[in-house]
Amino acid sequence: MSGMLPVRFRPTSRQILGRAMLVGLLTAVVVAIPVVVLWARGELVWWEVLLLPVGCVAGALLAAPLLRRGGIDVDESGVHPVIPGPARREFAPWHHINDIRAERRGARTVPVIYLDGDRSWRLRVPYDGVLLGGDPHFDEKLCTIRNMWETHHTWQRDPVAGDD
Repeated sequence: MSGMLPVRFRPTSRQILGRAMLVGLLTAVVVAIPVVVLWARGELVWWEVLLLPVGCVAGALLAAPLLRRGGIDVDESGVHPVIPGPARREFAPWHHINDIRAERRGARTVPVIYLDGDRSWRLRVPYDGVLLGGDPHFDEKLCTIRNMWETHHTWQRDPVAGDD
């Protein structure tokens, strides 16, 4: 990089809260199964009922820091994913990007990068969803990514050998 700081995109606090609440709810459902079985047998003790809210809160608290990790960094060389762990890290240099569009994927609007060779890459963030998944600044973030692409894209492809 030549002195320009990358623009970092991560999930918003509301999006993390929404995902953590979903994980907490799923944890509570998993904990509810043995509680219902014990209740049906007549072996339920009062303190076992506390497993439901404790499981819900514990699942949400454990999931929140993990959901914050990940995102993308955008700089003058291209788009870099930020993936926690030893996962494969793709990189999209600006001169290999043909277009950047916002598309609906399920209940979310996400940016999709179209690369050379008819490949596409759906970015994990930013995104705009419903309820807590909404990002009030999604349009500005997408505009920033497109502006950086238009600024750093050469608009010329590598010349094919033999062309004059």
